Amino acid sequence: MNDLNFPLLLKDERFIKLKYSLLVMKVYIAARFNKKQEVRHLYSKFKKLGHEIAADWTLHKLIKPYENNVKIAREYSVEDINAVRNCDVFILLSDEAGTGMYVELGAAISSNLEHGKPKIYVVGDHISRSMFYFHPSVNRRKTIDEVLEEIKEL
Repeated sequence: MNDLNFPLLLKDERFIKLKYSLLVMKVYIAARFNKKQEVRHLYSKFKKLGHEIAADWTLHKLIKPYENNVKIAREYSVEDINAVRNCDVFILLSDEAGTGMYVELGAAISSNLEHGKPKIYVVGDHISRSMFYFHPSVNRRKTIDEVLEEIKEL
């Protein structure tokens, strides 16, 4: 290889790395704690498609009451909010109840307004439960398969 071709090769390698990094997205799924198994299953689907998990809260242990586990509650909350703010795709599995996942949704909306990401989805049977599901940054879908199809085109 001569020196003239080397810069072109280097340029091509950078292009390939850039192209690859644009296709791989960091995904965060917010849901009620009792939906851990469903979220794990969904994480495996996204991993099989080559995406990364921003943070896997399903590995967290149950720490209620929080006032008896202040240190770990603080760690989990910082980790999860940072993951929401740094993900490319945020998915909330809608439910009739829940608490923490709505805080995560608020962080995702705020991040989207400030930085243009993440792409936000609320998925499931309860996609009309909150007025915040109708925020312009939020996309409401009935199934996760609809989301999977859409992110292929991002």
